[in-house]
Amino acid sequence: MKRLIPVVFLVNFFLPYLVFAQQYKAVSAIHGIDSLITVLKTQNDDTSKVNILNRISDRYKMLGNYDSALSYAENAQVLAEKIGFKKGMAAALGSIGWIYYRWSNYQKAFEYQYKAFALYQNIENKQGIASSLNNIGGIYYALGNYAKVLECDFQVLTEAEQIKDTNSIANALCNIGIIYVEQANYSKGFEYLLKSLGMAMKIGNKKGIAIDLGNIGYCYLSMGNYPKALEYDFKAVTQAQEVGNKDIIANFLADIGNIYYKQGNYPKALEYDFKAIAIAQDIGDMDEVAISYSYTGEVYIKLKDYKRARTFLDSALIFSKKTGYKKNIEITYGSLATLDSALHNYETAYSDYKKYIIYRDSVLTQGTTQIEISYEFEKREDSIRVEYEKENIIKTAEIKRKKILNDSAILLLALTVLLAFLLINRQQIKRKKDRIISEKEKSMLLLENQRIEVERQHMETEKQHIADELENAKKALEDHTKNMAEKNELLEQFKTDIEKLKNLKSKELEDARIEQLEHLNKTTILTEEDWDKFKELFEQVYKGFFIRLREKLPDLSQAEIRLVCLTKLKLDAKQMANILGVSRDAIGMTRLRLRKKLGLSENKNIGDIIECI
Repeated sequence: MKRLIPVVFLVNFFLPYLVFAQQYKAVSAIHGIDSLITVLKTQNDDTSKVNILNRISDRYKMLGNYDSALSYAENAQVLAEKIGFKKGMAAALGSIGWIYYRWSNYQKAFEYQYKAFALYQNIENKQGIASSLNNIGGIYYALGNYAKVLECDFQVLTEAEQIKDTNSIANALCNIGIIYVEQANYSKGFEYLLKSLGMAMKIGNKKGIAIDLGNIGYCYLSMGNYPKALEYDFKAVTQAQEVGNKDIIANFLADIGNIYYKQGNYPKALEYDFKAIAIAQDIGDMDEVAISYSYTGEVYIKLKDYKRARTFLDSALIFSKKTGYKKNIEITYGSLATLDSALHNYETAYSDYKKYIIYRDSVLTQGTTQIEISYEFEKREDSIRVEYEKENIIKTAEIKRKKILNDSAILLLALTVLLAFLLINRQQIKRKKDRIISEKEKSMLLLENQRIEVERQHMETEKQHIADELENAKKALEDHTKNMAEKNELLEQFKTDIEKLKNLKSKELEDARIEQLEHLNKTTILTEEDWDKFKELFEQVYKGFFIRLREKLPDLSQAEIRLVCLTKLKLDAKQMANILGVSRDAIGMTRLRLRKKLGLSENKNIGDIIECI
């Protein structure tokens, strides 16, 4: 199943800095849009009107109506440029860039994010600079250039530290941690995620705590530690429920469904996919609805419920095309190709696969290549830096000129000396503080590494223990099955001996022996104790088999249940007859009744059905 973890996760990953983030609950979005449009009609062409246009664009993005969102953002950009409102223009450009990002048009997305970045640089808005850098990092993330993502994230961290924005610092640490996880550098990933979690807990940012817990769960998921991943995802959902953040709840419920899917627990996967769908529909998040529908369709493919799989995948395709989210369109077509292949609709499967390739290539090659984008950004970044430094030099020269005219040389000298003293003192304090922080961080990192190593060793030991238990259970089941077969073969021989003895002329002399053999035959054919022992060993090898069998076929008789188990072991009719102490004809009759209950046609193999249980 091609779960969209990186894409879905990206919503949480870059959420802190997105100026166009979903800031309002979608249940009231439509009403909010109507109210804002009413207010908009009364506004003059000023900064307030620009802000309202941007807010309407944000509301439409929440509803997945990107065409309307783009229209209002573009209007906001034009008006802001007309009246010289640079901050509002930068916000509009960033919003437009995000819409193109959702449409997988990375060329356009980069172009508008770069323009927003340049404007924020021009007005020295550090929070805006951090926001644009983070969004540019999001484009590199989509292109798989994690080195560039880290470069942007560390610049975001620097900007956030300069303005002492603790929330933004925590979010930047979280982003850096996730990129290390994507690079399979789990030690570094844990280090930054735990730092982010610690800071979020310190400042009481419950939403940040929820995201950090979920991201730690994603780290465990990437390591293949599904129990730990579930533990942290459930903690994340609980935390998100406390703050009522439904979009985060929907994301992590879908992640939980994904973990159960990877474990092969398809009923649980469906349970949490349906929960994610319900919440996404409630808040009007059509992207999340489309993604969860795609997940659900793939689960039904695994369950071979092709009718339901078709319904959900077709719905996923409709919603994905409506929002223009090409990545999900690509994956949905891939799932449809798998479904049609399973149904032997090879012509349709081939058509779906060609569409999958078209969308995949479209996402990969949209706009400039990764290398071209990297080069273009670095070139423009250098250009911005030169212009920015040039502008600063001119401003500084003008300030100095006025200062020389207005102040005396003595006062200027005194201020210069005082400034130098303050700077030196500040640097000394900063170096001391940095040294203390560095020592504490090293100590925390050492302890965390030790904890991770102990946990890893424990996981390896537990994994080996489980493997040993399974192997022993398989061996015991084989031995028990073999012993039952041998015992019943012996009983069959006893029956043959009895018949021979009955035909002897000296029959009256052998009555005592015949009586003993008949008693043995009656009392040692496969007993309930034998069956209980067999079931115990069978359950150890095929965990949960009898529960799943009862759920799928609740009206089976004991004889039919035993036949199902022996068929699962791939025994032939003769071996089954020997084990159960019955004739091969009896096996045939039991198998016939079972086929009728399953509703199987003559060309269907009963073993294939039982193998799926």
